[in-house]
Amino acid sequence: MQEPISSFRLFVAAAASAFSLPALAEEPPSPRDDGGVSGFVALGPAVSPEFEGSSDYEPVPLIISRVDAFNLSLEIEGLDARLNVLPRSRFQFGPAATYRPGRDDVSNDTVDRLSSIDDAFELGGFVRYQFTELLDPRDEFELSAQVLADVTGTHEGLTATLGGGYALFFGQRWRLGLGTEATFASDDYMQTYFGVDARDAARSGLRRYESDAGLKDITAEATLSYNFSESWGVVGRVEYTRLVGDAADSPIVDDEGSPDQAFAGLAVLFRF
Repeated sequence: MQEPISSFRLFVAAAASAFSLPALAEEPPSPRDDGGVSGFVALGPAVSPEFEGSSDYEPVPLIISRVDAFNLSLEIEGLDARLNVLPRSRFQFGPAATYRPGRDDVSNDTVDRLSSIDDAFELGGFVRYQFTELLDPRDEFELSAQVLADVTGTHEGLTATLGGGYALFFGQRWRLGLGTEATFASDDYMQTYFGVDARDAARSGLRRYESDAGLKDITAEATLSYNFSESWGVVGRVEYTRLVGDAADSPIVDDEGSPDQAFAGLAVLFRF
């Protein structure tokens, strides 16, 4: 039986969809060093694949937030978080964490017969460099990298993501963010989420499959925001991810799912 849509797995699905925060939402307030707090939060509905490689979709919340205080910047997207320790610098870095959803009680009967995968908590760090005043004084271009490693023993692997994004304004109210990223994954990660061992092959009817380390997916995304006022706005986001290599060739994806993964959501934004 499928889990309720209010479960942890659904919140994490929204978190897994993005990395480059400045290219996703409206221009955030400047970090404060006077002990005050500023930032923004965007919340709304979205749809996302039920699990990585699934062709079935389910409703999830879209959550994007940033809180600036004490010369630090906490960026939150669902259950994905990064703490930027140099928010006033073009070169930024800090710790990162994510809560990755497991795979259990899914809609696809064949995949549901595979061994369940527990939720995973991953820790690591990110670096980011921003270029400003390119085509327009308000535009931003950034390059980023993030590495995360499982600390819960679920997949005992790691992922590395390289990304780039460009954000530009149209007039005083519209902002468009365009981004792309590529994710590499280790042997342990790939085998956990895309491999099929002898036991699972016997239970599900899928062929045995060994999944090796390498490039896992490539993503392109676009986010359009509109300011109603200084405090309120709306953010719409669409994203397309293509699983590649051993991930796309897995029978979990090739036979029972799809290498084409989409995400779409609309959120109301409040700045404080």
